[in-house]
Amino acid sequence: MALSVYLGLLRPWQKLMVGSTASVMTSKWSRCSSVLSEHRLRMVEKSPNSTDPETLGSQCVRTIHGKQQQQATPVSRAVFPPQAVFKRRLSALCGSSEVQEGALILEKVCLNEAARMVEVGWSGGGVSRFPYVWLRDNCQCPQCFNPDSRSRLVLMSDLDVNVSPVRVDVQGGSSLSVEWPDGHQSQYDRHWLRERCFSTRALSERERDWQRTTQLWGAELAHNLPKADFPALLTDDRALYDFLVRLDSVGLVLVQNVPCDVGQVEKLANRVAFLKQTCFGKDFEVVTKMNPSDLAFTSVQLGLHIDLPSYNYTPGVQMLHCIEQTTGEGGDNSLVDGFNAASQLKEENPDAFRLLSTVKVNFIYVGTDHHKYFFRTRQNIISLDDQGEVQSITYMDLSRSSILDLHADLVQPFYDALKAFNTIMYLPRNCLSLKMSAGELIIFDNTRTLHGRSAYSPDSGTRHLQGGYMDWDEIYSRMRAIKADLGIKA
Repeated sequence: MALSVYLGLLRPWQKLMVGSTASVMTSKWSRCSSVLSEHRLRMVEKSPNSTDPETLGSQCVRTIHGKQQQQATPVSRAVFPPQAVFKRRLSALCGSSEVQEGALILEKVCLNEAARMVEVGWSGGGVSRFPYVWLRDNCQCPQCFNPDSRSRLVLMSDLDVNVSPVRVDVQGGSSLSVEWPDGHQSQYDRHWLRERCFSTRALSERERDWQRTTQLWGAELAHNLPKADFPALLTDDRALYDFLVRLDSVGLVLVQNVPCDVGQVEKLANRVAFLKQTCFGKDFEVVTKMNPSDLAFTSVQLGLHIDLPSYNYTPGVQMLHCIEQTTGEGGDNSLVDGFNAASQLKEENPDAFRLLSTVKVNFIYVGTDHHKYFFRTRQNIISLDDQGEVQSITYMDLSRSSILDLHADLVQPFYDALKAFNTIMYLPRNCLSLKMSAGELIIFDNTRTLHGRSAYSPDSGTRHLQGGYMDWDEIYSRMRAIKADLGIKA
């Protein structure tokens, strides 16, 4: 019987969860990925009707055996996992499997000059094929690869893309040895080779490594709001990791027990990476100001929006720390899952969804704060990835430019589509209202979760928030590092 291995990092199929109702659909994530999945290799018997091109003759098939995907246990009342119709970032769920070390043995090797590949035979009968040029480009010896920086040392300008080995051999069943025409010797570990298999099945399964699931939510999230303890986040890496998982999965977390002093936003950011500098500086104070550079620094109502849509690289995450809250009416934050709203728009009004995901809208932001600024960009209200799945929302009435680069006969349909999207966002079932108390901090995905504020009277007391931004690249980097340090398998 032929044996098989699948390698690569596994991520679960995407599941779309809207409130408490789960409807399943596939989705991928294009931005960051291998943070939250973990699994091992396992040899399994091949089905007799396999047609994988890499198994011809030897009938080797690669599959994944692991735990079935299931919803993770809520942590701090957060029902996570991740994402939906939207190709985005990572996955909190995973499968795992055991490696049968005895079966993972290199048994034979030969050169296939016609295909320009090295064919490796495994002890279970399977065959893997590795192109000559790829093997030479990825030699792991110290002359070709720096293990400390994990960087290739061979430059493309020095690579002979038509090179062919002069000799190949198996070393003790554990590594492949290749000799090149210039006398250079390369060694490739058996596990390293398996993890980079080129079979159709392996490529398909590795593609799944970029997939994730996300919980979509509406007003009902108020009864199950993801929460975290600020002191724990500053001292406990596992608490920080779980917090970041929930942030990525839900797009919103309430942090409690935060000291009512400025500087706490930076403390939290420094536990992850660092604050993102913007036109407001390193951080910003949300208080009523004379001659404000932004309406946020007044007491008027703010409609639902994401921050700084006029940036080409919009801040990925925003934090707002409540230091002092008005005692009167108003000052409540409105929070809406833009992915949930986009999903509803696509279902209810496909034409509107198509317009908002194809028409480029000008956003402009001009003024003086930390420095004098003039930002301008063109974005889709709903941005899609190359699979047609939603990956970000760009929405802000205040900075949407009056210059609309559309033919006149498309202007009315565009406004109709924008109105339809706006209406869905403000539906009571979709809009969560939260009035933070002093000592609380909300952190949310600024490319997904829209936020607003109800008007309040400056005469009813001081309302003082401090805010700051972080980027997702830094967050995912920190998550991967903690996961590796703590040996987290889930």
